[in-house]
Amino acid sequence: MSDERSSILPGRQSSSTPSSDPDAIYHDSSQSPKARLLQILFVVTVILMVLISVILSIYRGVIMETAGSMYFMLGISLVGFVIIEICMILFIRKGDLPKGKTWFLYFVGVCVILEAIFTDVLLFQ
Repeated sequence: MSDERSSILPGRQSSSTPSSDPDAIYHDSSQSPKARLLQILFVVTVILMVLISVILSIYRGVIMETAGSMYFMLGISLVGFVIIEICMILFIRKGDLPKGKTWFLYFVGVCVILEAIFTDVLLFQ
């Protein structure tokens, strides 16, 4: 006797089974692909801003003779905020924080971007 659930041909499905598996994961069910793309673009923007600011602060720290350490510390403080945001992302991914609190990650990301801009202004004042 043949089992009603299994079909002989792999491409054919019986009419009693749905056309797609509801447990299949195509993308994050809480985000559309467009929202995921916007999230990735936001993260790339934050990373670029931080890298530019850190590189400029190291450059100014090496060039300046008297206040070089102050410029270097601006870059280090920016890296500290990024480490805090990375920890928060890991907590949300592991499920320790609810996914509904992702708005706070965007808020911290905007604050990091603003700090990177202010750091760049201070570096070349």
